[in-house]
Amino acid sequence: MNISTNIEDEYIDLEKPEKGYEWWYFDAISADKKWSLVIIFYQGNPFSTNYLEGKYLDKPDEYPALSISVYKNGKAEYYSFQEFPKSKFMWEGEDDIYCSVGGCAFQRRVLADTVEYELNLNQTLDSSHSITGKLKFIGDRVSKKLISTQSKQEKHFWNLIHPRCKVVGSFKIVGKTDTYHVGFHGDGYHDHNTGHEPMSESFKDWYWGRFHFPKYSIVYYIMNGYDSKQHKAWLISRDNQELAGFFDKIDLSVLKKNRLGLESYREIRLSGLLGNLEIKNSKVIDNGPFYQRYLSEATFSDVSGSQRQIGISEYIHPKRIEMEKYWWMVRMRLRYLREKPHWVQKWKMFYEWTW
Repeated sequence: MNISTNIEDEYIDLEKPEKGYEWWYFDAISADKKWSLVIIFYQGNPFSTNYLEGKYLDKPDEYPALSISVYKNGKAEYYSFQEFPKSKFMWEGEDDIYCSVGGCAFQRRVLADTVEYELNLNQTLDSSHSITGKLKFIGDRVSKKLISTQSKQEKHFWNLIHPRCKVVGSFKIVGKTDTYHVGFHGDGYHDHNTGHEPMSESFKDWYWGRFHFPKYSIVYYIMNGYDSKQHKAWLISRDNQELAGFFDKIDLSVLKKNRLGLESYREIRLSGLLGNLEIKNSKVIDNGPFYQRYLSEATFSDVSGSQRQIGISEYIHPKRIEMEKYWWMVRMRLRYLREKPHWVQKWKMFYEWTW
């Protein structure tokens, strides 16, 4: 995996080959920890059964997609994953970027010392769930040399733009339990990923996550390849977005299997000169045959004592994406807008069961 913090690398990759993918990822947790959300814009949806089959050719621009997950107190309150026709994806600009997928969009503005993203959300599902609103992700512009790992042989690219940013705005959701009008302020994160081949070609599995402490943001990335591994974790200063240190030892423990046979380690320990971090991925908020998302609890310990924080972590086992025995589950959750909806997606109660 090539790693970059250069904002210039966020421009869309027009050279993605067949079966390539690209996504722009945003997450946030409110200051009171009540609300958390994850929003991802895709070109070349790597989780699409249609893309895996080559139903509409194998080119990534044929499979734009958008996923939105909103959690209240650690439980899914709103969920959507929609794949659109090619014509529903738009990209404009180079510095001040505008990207839209379906009825939702993000716009990037590069200022002297900050980078801002405004997300506009406007979506109604077949099940009658809906979300509308605006969120701003505002963060310091980080150095392009903050983190850089480059190799000409690599085919996967992780572009870390906002290790930490402020998130403000509001949204309305017609959700699982009620209709909510949410005024949001909290901490967020934004990155950008690109692949020139399916993830399963390079990765056995992959853990990653982030936590925002008063003094540091901590970002970790654990990729286990078939012949190699990359285990990385960094402490990034909150005051100046500079690299304060890194963890040179990473241990995984407590292996658990979900009811669909997906095994993952639920406890991760990071050790370094500036302190230790213990992560517990005990709160699973998205749980499938090849992917899990956690509202994780982390404890950071250094010479001044211990601090606890909640953050978002994820795990993926890419080879299992290609196992056709699980595709019926994907087709219940993923709405293909070029086709009629799955019958489950039209019924509020049944669709919520898939969350």
